[in-house]
Amino acid sequence: MRQIGLVAAIAILVSNMVGTGVFTSLGLQVAETHTGFALLALWGLGGVVALCGAACYSELGAAMPRSGGEYVYLGEIFHPFVGFLGGWVSLTVGFAAPIALSGIAFGHYASVFLPLSPRQASLVAIVMLTLIHAASLRLARWFQIGVTSLIVALIITFIGAAIWYPHPVPISFAPSMAGMREIGTPAFAVSLIYVSYAYSGWNAASYVAGEIAEPQWNIPRALGFGTAIVTVLYVLLNWAFLRTVPIPRLTGVVEVGALSAAQIFGPVGERIMSAVIAIVMIGSMSGFV
Repeated sequence: MRQIGLVAAIAILVSNMVGTGVFTSLGLQVAETHTGFALLALWGLGGVVALCGAACYSELGAAMPRSGGEYVYLGEIFHPFVGFLGGWVSLTVGFAAPIALSGIAFGHYASVFLPLSPRQASLVAIVMLTLIHAASLRLARWFQIGVTSLIVALIITFIGAAIWYPHPVPISFAPSMAGMREIGTPAFAVSLIYVSYAYSGWNAASYVAGEIAEPQWNIPRALGFGTAIVTVLYVLLNWAFLRTVPIPRLTGVVEVGALSAAQIFGPVGERIMSAVIAIVMIGSMSGFV
């Protein structure tokens, strides 16, 4: 029975994509790239690359609507042994490792407002999510839709707060010669590595293709719409960071989201951002599980 509809498939993809990368990597990018246009172009270009990958997987998923992602595609197109190797890479590096990494990040942020150590919070979250997904696909589907909707709503709220921020940073995002020159530099290309990491997960819906209803229609739509949604959110979120914090203060800073939240919301901003990222990590872990 194919019980995952279009909305649930998009939720799986969005929650897999949105992680700590978008909240932390801008501080590394501004070390060499200084114009607002070039910085936003980074995230826009990353989205275009992800959409190209989503287009390829849309065709493969529609032609071979079976769960497994690369395991199925590599095995069918090249050789079953290649698919076997791809499956093991997905299982260990593609899923188990990100679950652990997201769990560590969740524990770090959740311990700010929970009476648990980071390790305890991580383990409790992973165990609870595993139980939810093991209980039934129906429960897992609604949980994923709910937590992803909350994540998107929180990010939109944060962007809205940046729009109304009373002391915006004087930075221009309009195309300029300086911005165009920065786009052609090696530093811009290196920054795309961080952006590509933040966009990873655009193929998530293909791993559950065997559960998706009307796969020839819903797999391409889920991959396309989900990746486009994340692209828009990423560009606007980085616009919000640049609008609220001067570039010299961002340079070399990892906790970019917390710094921006402190500017917007004052002393409680860091705790607010910790809660937001903790919820983002719940969605990410849930999608991977």
